[in-house]
Amino acid sequence: MSNTITSLNTTSREVFTSLIDEERLRIFNYIRTLVPHYSDAEDVYQRVCLTLWKKFDEFDQERDFFSWACGITFYTVCNHRRSRRNDRHHFSQELIESMAQQREQDLSIYNTRIEFLQDCLDSMNPTDQRLLKEAVLEKQSIKEIAKTADRALQTLYNRLTILRRELAECILSKLQSERQV
Repeated sequence: MSNTITSLNTTSREVFTSLIDEERLRIFNYIRTLVPHYSDAEDVYQRVCLTLWKKFDEFDQERDFFSWACGITFYTVCNHRRSRRNDRHHFSQELIESMAQQREQDLSIYNTRIEFLQDCLDSMNPTDQRLLKEAVLEKQSIKEIAKTADRALQTLYNRLTILRRELAECILSKLQSERQV
């Protein structure tokens, strides 16, 4: 029987680890919406992870993990706020509830937006992909890129502006068409 318990705990731990790893950024971003100081948000995130683990046996795996985690996160943030009542950055409970609801909705489509971003990037020509990669992901200065590519600085600034606009429109278009389905 102890082998069964050990294997269940191992399986639960693996499932939990996988889910928390997948949703880590969205949960932390949700917390950051509600907690003004980064260091406080990190503390709250640690408490949230502990609470999620302690309550994981109550989680219905047919439900969405992120939504379940947001519910627990919301109450953890409320507890944190109660312990910090003297902080001059105190928001009303109504505002926190409103912000929490809006942020959960925004973050619920985060993964979809990332997928659409990748689709939109894949549809661009390799030169534009490389320019975006160098400027955004590798954070090279436009001046360096212009020099290396032997192109005018203003031309690259203009091209990046157009590419960013095209990406935003492409993602928005995909989101709208998904809502219509």
